[in-house]
Amino acid sequence: MGYDVSRRGFLTDALAVGATAAVAGCAETAAITATKPHIPGTGKIPYRVFWTWDNTMNWSENVPGAQDSGIGNPYTKTGDWFVRDYCRSIDWCAAHGIDAVGTVGLLRDCHGGIDSARRLCGYAREKGVRVYLISGLYTYGGVYYEGESKWSMIRFFREHPECVGRQRDGQPLQYCQKGHHGDVRDLIGCPSSDLLNRYVLDSLEWVFKAIPELGGIQMETGDTRVCWCDRCRARRGDKVIEEGMSVEDMMAMYPAAVDAVRSASSDAWIMCETYHHFNDEPCRAFSDPAAHAESLAKIAAMPKDVFWQWKCDRQLFDGTWRFGDLLPAALDGFRHMMRAHSGTQWWGGRGAWAVPLVRQQCRLSYGSGICGVSLFGEVSPYAANAEFNYLALRYFADNPLATLKEFGRDVMAPLLGGDEFAEKWIAYAPYQNDTAKVPEAVEDISCFLPSIRDREALRRWLWLANHLSSYRWNDDRFRDGRKRPKYTNISPLV
Repeated sequence: MGYDVSRRGFLTDALAVGATAAVAGCAETAAITATKPHIPGTGKIPYRVFWTWDNTMNWSENVPGAQDSGIGNPYTKTGDWFVRDYCRSIDWCAAHGIDAVGTVGLLRDCHGGIDSARRLCGYAREKGVRVYLISGLYTYGGVYYEGESKWSMIRFFREHPECVGRQRDGQPLQYCQKGHHGDVRDLIGCPSSDLLNRYVLDSLEWVFKAIPELGGIQMETGDTRVCWCDRCRARRGDKVIEEGMSVEDMMAMYPAAVDAVRSASSDAWIMCETYHHFNDEPCRAFSDPAAHAESLAKIAAMPKDVFWQWKCDRQLFDGTWRFGDLLPAALDGFRHMMRAHSGTQWWGGRGAWAVPLVRQQCRLSYGSGICGVSLFGEVSPYAANAEFNYLALRYFADNPLATLKEFGRDVMAPLLGGDEFAEKWIAYAPYQNDTAKVPEAVEDISCFLPSIRDREALRRWLWLANHLSSYRWNDDRFRDGRKRPKYTNISPLV
């Protein structure tokens, strides 16, 4: 699903819901803070993090080799830009209340391996920000994403092909990542392989010892297809797996993986990725002790500072996530993180206006007792829509029942020239998806630009005018019946 929903309609609905929430805000806050141990009495969401891929992390403008889309891509800048881009991001996070920056591809030989990662993580710690590793446990390269390290899963599978999972026909299990720089075929491990599981646990212990400055990890069992070997099928039971991931695999591996991380780092933030919203049907497994008694017992014994991470993109549109919806009872007492792909290559386009979505993400997260929110942070805040999306993550985490109008008044107005100009931005930014209205917006911007005295405010308005005009320019030149290029989900699992 792209941005087919009318943004004006979405905004109207969001404001109406926000007004209702404000009326009942005190009662809601009291009920939530009384039952959820990680939501403080201040009424805030205390944890805010960025999610990134190294290959599309562009916090420096006009750098050769920069990429704006794709998954499984090679890193195409020179290696020194890896540290420069992330250090710029860390500086911004330290100044604006973002607690951590996660990265897929933290460890690649081509941008410095362990040495670069240690420099980056150490710099972040000095600034009061964490860098956390985003790592697949059975695919996505493991903890060492690309290189000749012993802890590269690609190398491990070359040396131990017996640990690779199986398709239904018995062939080796692999996943084709549709990257924009060529299709990358990754082998996927078998979660029932004792040898592979031992390797995975050893790799988790190793990476936190090799990089003592590392702030945490988001671990994933894989959303790229599941193993159909006899042992995996027997372990999961006779249920038919209809999607490219297995909640049962998560439940089986995460407790041991958490123990491995904790054996090497006492303060690491550990995020267990679920790939789902907690209301999704597969997550009913967390509330089914009859079928999963052993796994749930191990989960209950996990440290309660572990985060369970969820996603909410479709739920922000389809209304299936209601304020106050309960998390799985088996996961009560843990910390929870809600992530979204708003304003990214997967959802709306990089640099798209996504503040109303961020607001809903924070408001509904707060209502469900979720104490952390995550947003992609790959685009430099030079792109003013991205800047406002990031500022919204902090603002609505601090004020989860606030309205869009209040955000405009408190955050946008000082950066744009005043309240009237904030209202104009909120009105014009969605025209990316309604390009017939772009000329009127650009004409108005050109009329009031001479009145803008602040240099940075002027830069933001010039950026918006150019951004909107680029979409209109595309539409004007695709009149021959071809659909204009449009950002959509690369993966149906987003």
